[in-house]
Amino acid sequence: MTPSPELTQVEQPFIDQLVSMGWKHVTGSLDHPDVTGRESFREVLLLSDLREALRRINRDPQGQPWLDEGRLTQAVSALQRLGATKLMEANQKTTELLIKGTVVDGVDGWDQGRGRRVHYIDWKTPENNTFRVINQFRVDEPGGQSHQFIAPDLVLFINGLPLVVVECKRRDIPGPTAIPAAIGQLQRYANQRHWVDASEGNEKLFHTSQFVVATNYDAARVGTFSSESVHFLEWKDTSPVPTAEVVASFNQPDKKTLSSQETLVAGMLRPAHLLDIVRHFTLFMPLPGAGKLIKLVCRYQQFRAVQRAVQRLLAGKTRLQDGEYDRRGGIIWHTQGSGKSLTMVFLVRAMRSHPELRRFKVVVVTDRKDLQKQLADTAALTDEPVSVARRTAALTKLLAEPGAGLVFAMIQKLRDPDSASDDDVETDDDEDALSEVEASEDLGELNTSEDILVLVDEAHRSHGSALHGNLLKALPNCARIGFTGTPIIMGAKKRTHEIFGAFIDRYTIKQSEEDGATVPILYEGRTAEGAVKDKRDLDQLFDDMLADRTPAELEAIKKKYATKGHVMEAPALIAEKARDMLRHYVSCVMPNGFKAQVVAVSRHATIRYAKAFEEARDALVAELEVFDGKLTVDIEAVSLEGGTEFLAGARPYLDTIRRLEFAPIISGSHNDDGDWLQWTERGKLDARIARFKKPLPLPNDPHFDDPEKRDPLAFLIVKSMLLTGFDAPVEQVIYLDRHIKQAELLQAIARVNRTNGERKNAGFVVDYFGVARHLEEALAAYSTDDIQGALQSLKDELPKLRDQHRRTMDVFVTRGLEDLSDEERCVELLRDEKVRAEFTVKLKQFLTTLDLVLPRPEALPFVNDARKLGSIQTKASRRYRDEEPTIGEDVGAKVRRLIDEHVLSLGIDPKIPPVNITDADFDAQVDKCRSPRAKASEMEHALRYHLRQKKDEDPEFFEKLSDKLKSILTEMEDQWEKMVEALQKLVDEARTGRKGDETGLDPETQAPFFGLLKAEAEGELEEPRKGKFVRL
Repeated sequence: MTPSPELTQVEQPFIDQLVSMGWKHVTGSLDHPDVTGRESFREVLLLSDLREALRRINRDPQGQPWLDEGRLTQAVSALQRLGATKLMEANQKTTELLIKGTVVDGVDGWDQGRGRRVHYIDWKTPENNTFRVINQFRVDEPGGQSHQFIAPDLVLFINGLPLVVVECKRRDIPGPTAIPAAIGQLQRYANQRHWVDASEGNEKLFHTSQFVVATNYDAARVGTFSSESVHFLEWKDTSPVPTAEVVASFNQPDKKTLSSQETLVAGMLRPAHLLDIVRHFTLFMPLPGAGKLIKLVCRYQQFRAVQRAVQRLLAGKTRLQDGEYDRRGGIIWHTQGSGKSLTMVFLVRAMRSHPELRRFKVVVVTDRKDLQKQLADTAALTDEPVSVARRTAALTKLLAEPGAGLVFAMIQKLRDPDSASDDDVETDDDEDALSEVEASEDLGELNTSEDILVLVDEAHRSHGSALHGNLLKALPNCARIGFTGTPIIMGAKKRTHEIFGAFIDRYTIKQSEEDGATVPILYEGRTAEGAVKDKRDLDQLFDDMLADRTPAELEAIKKKYATKGHVMEAPALIAEKARDMLRHYVSCVMPNGFKAQVVAVSRHATIRYAKAFEEARDALVAELEVFDGKLTVDIEAVSLEGGTEFLAGARPYLDTIRRLEFAPIISGSHNDDGDWLQWTERGKLDARIARFKKPLPLPNDPHFDDPEKRDPLAFLIVKSMLLTGFDAPVEQVIYLDRHIKQAELLQAIARVNRTNGERKNAGFVVDYFGVARHLEEALAAYSTDDIQGALQSLKDELPKLRDQHRRTMDVFVTRGLEDLSDEERCVELLRDEKVRAEFTVKLKQFLTTLDLVLPRPEALPFVNDARKLGSIQTKASRRYRDEEPTIGEDVGAKVRRLIDEHVLSLGIDPKIPPVNITDADFDAQVDKCRSPRAKASEMEHALRYHLRQKKDEDPEFFEKLSDKLKSILTEMEDQWEKMVEALQKLVDEARTGRKGDETGLDPETQAPFFGLLKAEAEGELEEPRKGKFVRL
């Protein structure tokens, strides 16, 4: 049999690279479990490897193996008898066993017979472990499931434990098509396709899984068994081994670069790297707002940064050695949303297992309460007690204590930006609040140990604070690492470098967006003037409010406060903006299920905004309740400013709109009276934030009325809280209604750059204040390279939309099809899998951008073609029985609805799968095809799908049918009417199944096994042998 392209071009190179790094390879068998060291295909552990490794790794004080059969069985049983009913729980337990080991019965005469800890992996000496890769690793599914077994392309074992599962796809299928298909298979193997009702795969294979890989050689992505497709990311670095060294190891003189697969294998699966990742860089954490636990593995920049930080801590000179500065620290700049807090956790974990660094006291410094809570919660993942110093006395005690520890220190400010007097508003002339830090008393010299590491969060802001300066005096010999999520202002770089040292690692905004770690941020200006229709209305608003002032006074006030001050708190102005924001939200953001944040000018303004939003919601609901929802929705006429058209687009979401809630998030002041407590009390704030992080209830959502899983709190309204470190992936838009500059601007807009499923392709910054006028000035303070990609105008998406539209249309035009109205010819052209993959990739890109721009008028000329192209893709996907839905919710709800309505009008329900040949209405469905060629195509691919699905039930019978199908297609090419007749007979035969024959064997239970025996004997059997097999 000719090897498949998948094997020769993807799987085998993967294996070869592993073998070159010290892995052992075994070719799996789908028929004989003993080839892989197992007694049956129900087993997932390689018990021989495991037991040998346990003996080899675990030694007594004399260096001799001491585990007998009984204790070996105890260690193995700890992995097999977990008492867990769910995969996540089982994986969490086994991961802890892998890292910490298990306790077995003690030995007489050794440590008074106490129980002894047994380790499954030798973390210190990689070569003392067995690294084995097996391809086509068959694992039988539990009884009662639709498939008999799964056979992942590659499974990677350490000491007989399956830690990595790899699924390969053909190299000639583009990555955007191949990778989702591979991920879908991995999810099926692990029974993680939650949209599928029936159980599938075998979860036991993933009890010890640390991560999974999807690859087609040119594109490779890594995630865990719990990851959604959007969270599978590329590994782009071979660190700490230089890329040039890896390229040279292939011994190919012309080779200059590495493929995505080669980079991942070299960066993650080198034995020492894999051990490091399993031990320090995987963890379990609750998914914000989802109420469930997820497993995650580090990203390449986190792994690289920690490796470099550890190396600098080990190799850098102390202050005493250098004579001036401590050279063991530096700056780690990882853009916001890329996992900076987790990088801190990974660093602490790596330090705690290093013999020279585990004794360090780690002091984490932050300047915001919300950041401190976020970091402290995240740091709990280190499995180390966390001490939080909320007072100087407590901090002094914790710092002075000798030995290791994990301490959090708050840099208190003189004035929280939210804790102003009731009438305080933020203006352009405000001082930078971050310079107003607590003038703490000198702490004195508390601890002169060199075994102290100070980690400073948001280092660009706090390095000039009094407490920070006092902290460094108190710990004169400490090492310092500054973490920052925003670029450092060019004028401040010298000062920052003097305190922390040179950069340890940089991960820029542009890199993060290219990697898919964050989504791009699109800017749209809707200034104060726009919100109240025009400048004359704004002038009238001033005149009404200040009617008792002289003309000269009025003009002076207008000049000073046109875009700031008390005017920004005016109820009339806030009401107009709230109405406009709500309509923008309902049109552009809500259909995809995301939420919003508003940044107001003062605490008073946040309260007024909440009331204004409620009034705007009630007014909109009243309009929608009397609106005739049965009117045909003309999506081409929808615009934000439209009346009837806007209502037509909003009407399907009436139940959601009716429930929308809006909440101020502000901190208290010592001058507050009791009325403020409902908004400032910490417990209530935390409860609102927790509610906000839950998904929005949308129509047809089975959890619409479940408050544990969905919540209609859609808007948080803030002044300064939550603009830094707030992680809510459900937030897609931030509405700015106050002046923000420099670092605070970059931090604020980054609230919307978190990924969240396939629907979130961008974040939006909508400007109601005129921040754009200050944007150029703000960004000019940074290096161009540092802020590249920070903010893009929504208008910049239009050239991209035009280009993507042309590229999609060219799939047909360049092949001689310029008229999309002949959909059958278009569907037939997509018969070729490569052409279909090319079309799907380009169509997804076009529709995704169209969803971002809709319902703005500039997008409307593309709507009609989007409908037609979506219809063609739907028909092709159904005709050719593509296993994975190629165009789904990932293109956005607005476009998905547009296509679904068009397809439904053609009599196709995209939610109902294509009919199978065994369905009663299959023949009627075929008759709907307009031409014999279309009928033949529909029957051919329905047959192919049926034969694939049934192959395992009776391999010999369905292989014969497959051969007949090939003959019909070859012999009757272009003879469509004859082909339809022949295919109809084959359909009838496939429906009937195997008939009884002269053997007398049951055609459903016995004959399939007899067929396998005949096939094993390679052909027809002589009568005497046939009789023996029948009697057997």
